[in-house]
Amino acid sequence: MKQSYYLGGTSPTGFKSKFIRQIRKPDYYTYMLKGGPGTGKSTLMKKIANEFDDDECELYYCSSDTKSLDAVVLTKKKIIVVDATAPHVFDPEIPGVSQEIINLGSFWNRDLLSSHDAAVRYYFEENAKYHAKAKRYVQAFASLNSNIYSIAENAVNKNKLDAFISRLTSKLFPKPNNEKSPCSIDYKQLSALTSFGYQTQEIADFYTVYTLNDDYFAGSDYFLRKIAERACECGLSITISESNMLNDTIFEHALIPELGIAFISSNFFNDRKSENSPEINFSRFYDKSALSLKKTHLSFDKKAVTELCSEAAEAIDTALRIHDELEKFYIESLDINKLNEFTENLIQSII
Repeated sequence: MKQSYYLGGTSPTGFKSKFIRQIRKPDYYTYMLKGGPGTGKSTLMKKIANEFDDDECELYYCSSDTKSLDAVVLTKKKIIVVDATAPHVFDPEIPGVSQEIINLGSFWNRDLLSSHDAAVRYYFEENAKYHAKAKRYVQAFASLNSNIYSIAENAVNKNKLDAFISRLTSKLFPKPNNEKSPCSIDYKQLSALTSFGYQTQEIADFYTVYTLNDDYFAGSDYFLRKIAERACECGLSITISESNMLNDTIFEHALIPELGIAFISSNFFNDRKSENSPEINFSRFYDKSALSLKKTHLSFDKKAVTELCSEAAEAIDTALRIHDELEKFYIESLDINKLNEFTENLIQSII
């Protein structure tokens, strides 16, 4: 099973993604799909993914519609196919050499689509309204999460945590070697706010998962930053997944493919269970007396965050149902035969 990701997700400042870093990698060629909802972008990508082995195909899902694909990366062929429409708009930076646009809008019947002008406009406006509502909820609970982080950061016993990190990495990592190739830090998103709440992609079964139990964010963020530094010293490649659910981005998860090790955060917010994996409980790295002084504040913040997150997820779910209605007009107007013919030609071109 190849590891799957989200292309991006809602944040306090709107949709956020670092996928452009993937597009800018040397020697990669990107097909950027343009077109309205229901023009077959996700279906086209699923067909491409089905043509290639799992070990060379990375899938990036849509956080607003978790059944829908936003990108496929063929790692061996260094080919990317990505939905380049809002909210994750991508345009060619080196056209024809590194990227090209594919306009799936050329396969719809414009006259038939125009006959639904008023309804299409209405659903676009309603969809945007509920995404804006979700963003407002995220802004509210991100501030509370940031308050939790700020309180906890001042209570972290960094000397004790540093000693633990040193022992753990000595056990799990190879010794630093100056002759090793330089490390690379990649950024890919494992967790995102969805219509089902805050979700984390299933971790591929070739990873040994270390669950980081930390309700306060700060200790696990510090731990993962130190792990990334240590990985670099050892010449290891590491993938960092950041959380966008605070006002400032924090490290939430880390994957080290070369060692088959994953560090995955679990807390009151993402409610991710350990499933019999090794656990690291961060309560021992906090000054309990310092946290106790803020117990009422922390309890209030956690409860409010949970309720606001639920409201944000409901707004995303409503936006999704509106989007499904909008898609019907585009699907009705789409020339499926031409789209299928184009898809097969594109697949053969990639092969």
